[in-house]
Amino acid sequence: MEAKRENLLEFQRRTGLNVNPRAILLYWPSRLDPTQKGIHLLEEIAHRFVMDHSDTHIAIVGNGVGNDRWHEEVCGRIAWSSGGKIAYHRFDESLSMLGFAAASDVFGASLYEPCGQIDQIGNLHGATATNRDTGGYHDKIEDLELADDGSHQDTGNGFLFRDYDTGGLWYGLHRSVEFRRRSDDVREKQLKRIMRDTRERYSLNRMVDEYISAYERLNGGLPLV
Repeated sequence: MEAKRENLLEFQRRTGLNVNPRAILLYWPSRLDPTQKGIHLLEEIAHRFVMDHSDTHIAIVGNGVGNDRWHEEVCGRIAWSSGGKIAYHRFDESLSMLGFAAASDVFGASLYEPCGQIDQIGNLHGATATNRDTGGYHDKIEDLELADDGSHQDTGNGFLFRDYDTGGLWYGLHRSVEFRRRSDDVREKQLKRIMRDTRERYSLNRMVDEYISAYERLNGGLPLV
């Protein structure tokens, strides 16, 4: 948790966010694509969300699509008017990776998603993942359930929402913030589990084994030689 706070402080200094080691950082690391990623949904709620959730920051690091700079301008205006609670920067690899390391939650609002990787990268860096229940995110994000709350065991790595609209995105982010407000002990236990589970699930050896199994099924069940 201390490492997360150090990364958060450095990210806040680099992006112009208010410097606050206790802030909940919700991080959007995707391109500003209104046809797939749902950036327009975030634009509609971002300012109101950080005002209603006073302990929360939102950071956006990504470029517009092609030559379209409209959403870069919109995100920049939203950030400027937020008083240091929202930041927008065009994509820079080192800044983007620092955002993952600093984030409390890595989120998006995809209309559709064949695969998607921001959830995995966020989980590897000790952040939960929030996105719409579609495509690759349906397969990879499991709602967080805690034994402390009566579940059979601790499971999940983030928060899913169903509807592709501002209400759906608000609901997902609100659930994420509620988890982040739990005690340090509760959060550290879950984030360590999520990091460990993600490393095991997406390890190189496991990936190779699954590819081999898939090709052997295509090969009529015969081993590859």
